[in-house]
Amino acid sequence: MDLNRTKAPDFYQINSINIPKTKSGKLSNKMPFHVVSGGSQELSYIVLTFNAGTTASNQKLVATIANVMLTGGTKKHSASQIADSFDFYGAEIRTDSNFDHAIIALFCLNKYLEQLLPLFCELITESAFPESELENIRSERRHQLIVNREKTSFLANQAMYRLTFGTHPYARQAEPTDYDKVTREILIKFHDLQYHAGNCQLFAVGQITDKVMSLIDKTIGQLPVKERTILTPTPLTLPSSTEPLFIKKGNAVQSSLRMGLQTIKMNHPDYHKLNILTTILGGYFGSRLMRNIREEKGYTYGIYSIIQPHLQSGLLRIAGDIKSGYAMQVADEVRNEMRNLKEKPVSDSEMDLVRNYMMGELLQIFDGPFNCADAVEKAIDMGVGIDFYDKERETILSIKPVDIQETANKYFDLDKLTVAIAGNE
Repeated sequence: MDLNRTKAPDFYQINSINIPKTKSGKLSNKMPFHVVSGGSQELSYIVLTFNAGTTASNQKLVATIANVMLTGGTKKHSASQIADSFDFYGAEIRTDSNFDHAIIALFCLNKYLEQLLPLFCELITESAFPESELENIRSERRHQLIVNREKTSFLANQAMYRLTFGTHPYARQAEPTDYDKVTREILIKFHDLQYHAGNCQLFAVGQITDKVMSLIDKTIGQLPVKERTILTPTPLTLPSSTEPLFIKKGNAVQSSLRMGLQTIKMNHPDYHKLNILTTILGGYFGSRLMRNIREEKGYTYGIYSIIQPHLQSGLLRIAGDIKSGYAMQVADEVRNEMRNLKEKPVSDSEMDLVRNYMMGELLQIFDGPFNCADAVEKAIDMGVGIDFYDKERETILSIKPVDIQETANKYFDLDKLTVAIAGNE
């Protein structure tokens, strides 16, 4: 079949998405679980999410290092023995943490779950935090921080968080000397308080059969239960100043621009509208910011806007690496595009383009059980439930240009938009 490459493919409107059903319940120890079954291979991806993010500790770095060191050795096995055991069965362990949560995850073949789940649980219940491993991590992370602080993107992003969130824990940032203050005793105490079944949710994705659930309940379902951590949210304050902050890096080839605005959380009824608005502004390759700043003016290879959801606040974040000397002009153009969206409704053709783009993104998110794992985890961790995506689909299909304009006037508060620029400006 010959292809006519001078003719664009036919355009089809996406109207429906198959969002997988989630089975929820509780294990024997009352730990909530959420299961998405599917896939053609006998694999399981098991994620435990703890309320043990950086806001769970008043000391910098404690939550991050505690999470990393879950695989650093237990009372029965060294770090190398743990790594060798999971490698032998072709399994993968992942740890990660953010402001609000910390995770440990296991990816493996179902036929090896019986051998691997006891060791997986041992990482949680019997972490030893050996001093030698702690010193290695402190040294490695300290060095990485020093390296990162030479990067304009890192400096601008940190400055934007400080400007946007002020004294809130979301703005808390480490210094190289803070690593020496994290001791084994502090980590053990934090682990004992945070890493237990009463402070955790389980997500299981893949071919989660009755046999797999039985194995999970016999292991993870027997983890000890303690009192759940209830974190008191820190009051949010408005930025003390929205004057641009410049961080001079004389040897920088480009300048990094970061702009931030406190905004609504995922559980707010307007969240889906704001997400669509943010996509129109800078959320895809044909967005307003890309057309203006990349295509027309040539100041950057890429600039984008996104809503980063956190439990205590959303963050509207705008980011781009800009040709040196033009970062302030780009910041002004960002404001102009935000004003345009407040003053004039988007055209029907642009609305249709964004509508189809976002429906395509939803299709990709839910293309198979493993692709949807992060979406399910994110929604439930943020307290909105899996029906969040049904509401997103409905809003994408029904939203009108006038709704976009009303949302822009409601949430694009330019007087509270912070600006940080790192580079040779």
